[in-house]
Amino acid sequence: MKRLLSASALAVAFASGPAAAVNTDGFDIPYVGVSGEFVSVDSIRENDDGIGGRVRLGFPLAYDNSALEISLFSNSLERDLDGEDDYQAGIFVDYVYDLAGLVGNLPVKPFLLAGVGMTEDDILANNDIHPALNAGGGVLVPLPFFGGFALRAEARYLAQFNSEHYDDENMVNDLRINLGVQIPLSWHYGAAKAEPVKQDCDLTVIDPQTGRTDCVVDTDQDGVIDPKDNCPGTPLGTVVNASGCPLAKAKDSDSDGVTDTFDRCPDSAPGAKVDEQGCEVPEVIVLRGVTFETGSATLTANAEIVLNRQAEKMQGQRATLVEVAGHTDSRGTAEYNEKLSQDRAQAVVDYLVAKGVPASRLTARGYGEFEPVASNETEEGRELNRRVELRVIAE
Repeated sequence: MKRLLSASALAVAFASGPAAAVNTDGFDIPYVGVSGEFVSVDSIRENDDGIGGRVRLGFPLAYDNSALEISLFSNSLERDLDGEDDYQAGIFVDYVYDLAGLVGNLPVKPFLLAGVGMTEDDILANNDIHPALNAGGGVLVPLPFFGGFALRAEARYLAQFNSEHYDDENMVNDLRINLGVQIPLSWHYGAAKAEPVKQDCDLTVIDPQTGRTDCVVDTDQDGVIDPKDNCPGTPLGTVVNASGCPLAKAKDSDSDGVTDTFDRCPDSAPGAKVDEQGCEVPEVIVLRGVTFETGSATLTANAEIVLNRQAEKMQGQRATLVEVAGHTDSRGTAEYNEKLSQDRAQAVVDYLVAKGVPASRLTARGYGEFEPVASNETEEGRELNRRVELRVIAE
């Protein structure tokens, strides 16, 4: 039997080729399988039903949806006479045909099989070998994320030409039901590579409802196919409308980068920094070191040094309108903090005016605790929130 198995395997290997067969998608390569087997015998046998096992080796053929399999089985059957076991073993070569391509897109793969083989019966210690036929079908259930592994269930009808053990009978039959696992030999053959899909055209359109695929052409590569392109030949990279024609350049009267359609401040100054709505963003200078006596608007000596330098800078600049903004931390009531910040802002204005900055260029405003730049939960955050800013509001 070992010699028969080796010869059969060699013959199948020469006949096999890279074609779809009864295995998981993407793994059209030789495979092995192992399964448990339930045997239901006919009334000729003087035995009860039995159990056993089967191993198989499969090879895809060069014909679509086809494979050849070599399988070995062995099982025991309890004798009615004395309760002891009789034994069976066998080898089969089967042609297997994958029905998946005929029945549509299914999550499982049904198949049919038929083949010839030899069986050996060990009945009451008498061994005989007989030719046999079998046929049946089953289903393969791929296991996702398991590298081509699949569950396999099948049923096959086996008839053997046996006139040795039963008077006036030339054939005995049984039904065999298998359940097991099938494994592609990826570690030896590698996963099968899918054939590249042939492109009939450079660009296709797929109807989402019917699934129909049509070839289309976009000669100027502007995203509008030629049948709908009213302006063919636009330069590469040109922004076009739905008809394939270049979009007119949007007008930006004040050249601030925001088109007039979306510009809420269409007359911003040349070179001014603007927000996304086209309005000028005021330049803000935080006067670091400008501090006050606790709870008052009295400038500290260090603050006067900082403001002296700032006054010199402002005298040398063009006539800009500047808002002096005062801020506090959140300690105290909101009303108290707003008044304190206003007083401090005014104190800075008065000092700068005294140092030669025109009063017409300065205005004071207190924001209290309502524009923090850090958390008021820490001393460091509160110190950052107690600040004076210069905001350029017009030039």
